[in-house]
Parts: sequence; C-alpha cells; structure tokens
Amino acid sequence: MKQNVWTRIVAIILVALLLWWLFWAILIDEDEKQMELPETEVIVE
Repeated sequence: MKQNVWTRIVAIILVALLLWWLFWAILIDEDEKQMELPETEVIVE
C-alpha cells in the first residue's frame, strides 16, 4: 500500500514538473520570437 502512495506522489510531481517546463518553454520561445523580429511597417504602393 505504501509503495502505491509513493508511486502516485512521484507521478504527480513528474507531471507537474513537465507542465511547468512546457509553460516556461512556450514563454521563452515567444520572447525569442519577439526579440528576433523587429516591428516594421509594410508599405504597399
């Protein structure tokens, strides 16, 4: 029984860390995209 409880705790921690990592990866990726692409105006004649 104790092993089952610890397995669940570890699984929850791993899922939480994965979601946290994905959250930060998305934020960092968006920041890099904003830094790479300066805002320019497109003039169509």
